[in-house]
Amino acid sequence: MSHIPDPAAPESGPHRLREEDRLVMDASASFGEVVNAPWFLVVDLMGTVAFALSGITIARSEGYSIFGAIILAWLPALGGGLIMDLIAGRNPPGILAQPAYMYAILITVLAVRAVLWLIDLARGRWLLFFDLVQIYVTARRRLKPMTLLVVFDSLGLAGFTVTGVFTAIQFNCHPLELWGPAFAMMNACLGAILRDVVRADAHNPILKGSFYAEIAVAAGLLLSLFVELAPPAAVGYGVVATLLVVPAVRLMLYRRDARAPMF
Repeated sequence: MSHIPDPAAPESGPHRLREEDRLVMDASASFGEVVNAPWFLVVDLMGTVAFALSGITIARSEGYSIFGAIILAWLPALGGGLIMDLIAGRNPPGILAQPAYMYAILITVLAVRAVLWLIDLARGRWLLFFDLVQIYVTARRRLKPMTLLVVFDSLGLAGFTVTGVFTAIQFNCHPLELWGPAFAMMNACLGAILRDVVRADAHNPILKGSFYAEIAVAAGLLLSLFVELAPPAAVGYGVVATLLVVPAVRLMLYRRDARAPMF
């Protein structure tokens, strides 16, 4: 006697697997549209410029050449993202598919250098720029290079945490609660680690006690869970919360001189 399937019964076997795969692919495609949206590019560029400014701060305080400043700006801004793209299998990598990142770094370095050149030139010569020079000198006395570095790194940390999680979603990396935080950490931290390696800085703060990668992992995990559990219309709220909370937490921990658990 042949078995007649019950039309009301749920599908099983290959048909159900294909249906689940289709749903996953549809979700990945919808988030792919998010990654290509203008606001996502703006968030990514904000993180890029913030990390570039952190490298420029180091270059200015430690006496690097303009080429050295470009390298120190490039590594934290794009180094981690390049590694993440290679692991995710993105072809071509983001920095080749979207030249705006390279333009943003070059423009940032050259613009800051031009401003500093004008300030150096105006000292004691141009009364028109006297007030601006005074503001710059006062700010430089009050804001140490390390403080500026932490501020810019905190802003870049937030932006790249968001883009790292959404890259994991776009390329269907499962489970998301594993790869979302991993990509957030890679995107936000590996480039800064490479920057300090190039500087031959033995006291690499990300690896030796500073709360940095831990924040990216924790925020990446929370954002990943929020994206999985929340309705699609609410995802934007999670992104905004991450962009606001991550810098605040990073600066608060730095101000309190909190240290990450040591090995």
